[in-house]
Amino acid sequence: MSYAEFALIRFGTGRSPRHDGPGSADALMQSLQDGDTVRRYPGLDVVAAGQLAKAVAQAQTALRKGQGSVEDDTRAKAALTAAVDGAARARLARAVDDPTGFADRLVQFWASHFSLRLSTAALRVLAASFQDELRRHQTGRFADLLRAATLHPAMLIYLDQTSSVGPNSIRAEKQKRRKIRVGLNENHARELLELHSMGAGAGYRQGDVRQLAKLMTGLFVDRDWQFVFDPRLAEPGAENVLGHAYGGGDPARLAEFTAFLDDLATRPETADFICTKLARHFCADDPPMRLIEDMKARYLASDGTLTEVYDMMVRHPLARESFGQKVRQPQDLLPAALRAMEVDGGQVMGWTDHEFQRSYVNALGRMGQSLRGAQQPEGWPEPAAAWLTPPMLSARIGWAMSQPKKLVERLPDPREFAAWALHPDVAADVAVAAGRAESRADGVGLVLASPQFNRR
Repeated sequence: MSYAEFALIRFGTGRSPRHDGPGSADALMQSLQDGDTVRRYPGLDVVAAGQLAKAVAQAQTALRKGQGSVEDDTRAKAALTAAVDGAARARLARAVDDPTGFADRLVQFWASHFSLRLSTAALRVLAASFQDELRRHQTGRFADLLRAATLHPAMLIYLDQTSSVGPNSIRAEKQKRRKIRVGLNENHARELLELHSMGAGAGYRQGDVRQLAKLMTGLFVDRDWQFVFDPRLAEPGAENVLGHAYGGGDPARLAEFTAFLDDLATRPETADFICTKLARHFCADDPPMRLIEDMKARYLASDGTLTEVYDMMVRHPLARESFGQKVRQPQDLLPAALRAMEVDGGQVMGWTDHEFQRSYVNALGRMGQSLRGAQQPEGWPEPAAAWLTPPMLSARIGWAMSQPKKLVERLPDPREFAAWALHPDVAADVAVAAGRAESRADGVGLVLASPQFNRR
């Protein structure tokens, strides 16, 4: 098997007759610098997302006060929904059109690592901009990616940071005089240590969480749904987190917190946690320790430069050891299926709303990976068993047997389809069964439903 065939399946969004794939690890890494698909299918930036969230909030407030109309509220909600769906379409279009899909797979990984659950309209649209923000930073230092994720308004709202006020801050003192209770919320501080950087059991204590929560006071989202730092909310004085003092300026400054993020990002515990998760997501549910250690060494030597870590992973000989065993998650499986059927980004963008919902959004939900995000703050699970329950497996097979004929006007010969959809070691065996199917649709469905296609 060539490196191109291996890389498209393991690190990319799947094989396709439209894409030759990267001939080497150098070519795969170079593909991360190509922003052509982002330019063709732009997403949603945080300012535009904030404007949509603000419009919905204003329409609902006006309606509640009797100063607006149901029509205005409906229009604002429809514009927000269209923007959210448009951003999801753009991400799918990129995944099917990108020559390798490596950048798109990385966005999928980081969106799970910095998990959001979209419970409100504002969170839905802000989270749509969140994934593009992750993409902009996923080839730099982890410190910069961590900062972008931590300070994004979607994350601040999701983890209740907007309700956290320093107990002795200017705002708290004012509220005390009005007999209004305010205080710290530790959610964001805890998840920052436990889920986003060091990992659970990495040696921090509850005292570190509380001190960090105090250091994070001042992080806020304004009326335009944009991040701001408000020193009036900040707890005065320095805080001791993980054995080091941070803050203490008068007035408090954002740089005092971002200095902590820089230190946190380069800790050995963070390097270990991030490298283990990357290896587990891309290579194996139980990745080889040597692979993790080599990635960790590169992380620490490069001050947490993520491209250095990816480079070690994609060219490491142990990355091939478990090839064909890792189960494709639904957000990986469906783009791979579309690529194999030669569906391009233009077709995705041209689908009707009904087609997009039926063939992608609803299908993902039935397979267990809703676009609204994981149920748990730690993101999507990695073990194969989590994705192969009877209902989820039935959904995969149902999609494979029913959707291709609705998406492609003339389906390919199933034997040829198996040859370009699967890696060569297994294609011939699957092609025999697919070639015996009663129709092209059934044959293509058998390839897409095969265990070989559902693993990478």
